[in-house]
Amino acid sequence: MKTNDEIMDILDQLKKENNLSVSEIARRVNMAKSAVSKYFNRQRKFPLDRVEDFAQAMNVRPEYILGYEAQTVYPERGTNNVEHNETTIVSEADEAVDFPTNFSHLSKGQHFYFKMKDTSMEPIIPKDATVLFKAQDDVQDEQFAAIILNEDPTPLLKKIKKQESFLLLLSENPDYAPIIVSENDTIEIIGRAIRVSYEL
Repeated sequence: MKTNDEIMDILDQLKKENNLSVSEIARRVNMAKSAVSKYFNRQRKFPLDRVEDFAQAMNVRPEYILGYEAQTVYPERGTNNVEHNETTIVSEADEAVDFPTNFSHLSKGQHFYFKMKDTSMEPIIPKDATVLFKAQDDVQDEQFAAIILNEDPTPLLKKIKKQESFLLLLSENPDYAPIIVSENDTIEIIGRAIRVSYEL
């Protein structure tokens, strides 16, 4: 995927090619002109979760803006070679006693915990926080999910952003690059985050 400056270079070029003003782009993407202007002036990072809106406004595919080769992309798959968070599954949640017991393979609807080992989801989920998940194999757009990428046994915690033609796995911390899901890799959603707890 391209850097923020490279993405904005492409958007600048498309803006000129389509003879569009910042005001017209803002109208097309349903955003304030001042916000859009800050993206083009490089005062604010481009919002990856709005890439489809900008692509539609510029008459291109989102993959073109992101520098991702145009190909079929499926939401069931993931990408590799990206810096991402590390987590440790702590245990299965025993609803009868309301705290963890030994971890085992979970069926849908059961609960499990894992502990964040990095800062990729800060400030919402800090390092060393314990996150409670409900075991399920799909999540809604913009929910936090426990994910297995490319059969790596270490689960990830990412925010899911579903686009029309691809899937983004987002960190809350802007220092971590988003993961674009491609057909060449595999992803398994193992649960949806429902509670976070941590020491003050």
